[in-house]
Parts: sequence; C-alpha cells; structure tokens
Amino acid sequence: MAMDINTALQNNYLMQGLNVAQISMIAQIASNQEFNGGDTLVRQFAKDADLMIVLEGTAKIKGFSGEEIAQAGPGSVIGEMSLIDDKPRSATVTAAGNVKVASIPHNDLWALMNNEPEIAKVILLNISRILTARLRAANVALDSVVKID
Repeated sequence: MAMDINTALQNNYLMQGLNVAQISMIAQIASNQEFNGGDTLVRQFAKDADLMIVLEGTAKIKGFSGEEIAQAGPGSVIGEMSLIDDKPRSATVTAAGNVKVASIPHNDLWALMNNEPEIAKVILLNISRILTARLRAANVALDSVVKID
C-alpha cells in the first residue's frame, strides 16, 4: 500500500523538526507521479532539480559507471543534492517495478522556504547533516583504500 505524502514527509530525515502545519504546506506543493519498471525517474547530468519522495515501490540509484550504488524505498528522498547546489543530477534513478513518488518542484519549494524561513532552516540543516554523514563515510572508505606513508 502506498504511503501518503504527509506520512512520507513526516517519516523522513528531510522534514525532522517541522510541525504538522509546516509539513502540510510542503505537501500542498507536491504532486504524485507514477513510474513503471525500468522507467527513469532522474537522469544523470539532467539539469532539473525537483525533489522526490518515494511513496511506493523501490528505485535503483546508479552511479557514474552504471553500477547500482543504492536503492530508494518508501520514504526515501531523491534529489536533495541538486536542490542545494542547482547542479546537474549526480546519478540515474530507475524504477524497479512500479514506483509512486511525490514530486516537489524545485522553484515552488524554494519559494515556500523564502516565505517561511523556519522551514528553510530545518530542511537545509537536515540536508547538511545527511550530506556531511555521507562525506564522512566516503572519507572512511577512501582512507581504507588509499594508504599514505
């Protein structure tokens, strides 16, 4: 059964610290999209920057060489890096079977955050925390491969 947008927003790291009214404001700018198995949700190097939250199904995240580097299931966020730096997408994301997402348009989310600074503060802090955690993990992995004498 598909997760509804409010539940998906409440249960992911991106919105931790927002209240029900703030989450409802974000849900109002979201729209549902459905993808069939093999469909592309996000294409690497594309210049779009909309944020997606997986409501149902699983998406495969593929790196630069085409290998699967992660999976995104219900509640997962796709596109937070492009939201922040407005750079092209860093990975390709494809549907592994039927996938339903809530798509939050980049421009609408930034407009909401400009009008509601508390929402902006919480979302940007949460994204910063997850990206910092990923960078720390990448540094540990790199340290284990590269030995400097």
